[in-house]
Amino acid sequence: MEMEKQALEKMMSDKEAEYTKTKGGKYMKRDDFRNYAANLRGKNTQYKQMKKVLFEIKSEATILKNTKKILESRASDLGDFMKNLESK
Repeated sequence: MEMEKQALEKMMSDKEAEYTKTKGGKYMKRDDFRNYAANLRGKNTQYKQMKKVLFEIKSEATILKNTKKILESRASDLGDFMKNLESK
């Protein structure tokens, strides 16, 4: 039983070593985690800035679309007005 236990422990340590080699360690080291967190904060800040810019662009596009509708309605009214004025 003792030999079987040692064999299983060796097999388990081999599998853990293989996993560590392919996937990395089980846990991040303190410095790695700090770098990861700093990188994540930077990306989060960049995301928020880009989201704000996108919102501003969408708002401006909506305003321009509404302005275009208003101007087109006035232009058609002016066309009718000019036709009536010319006929008189």
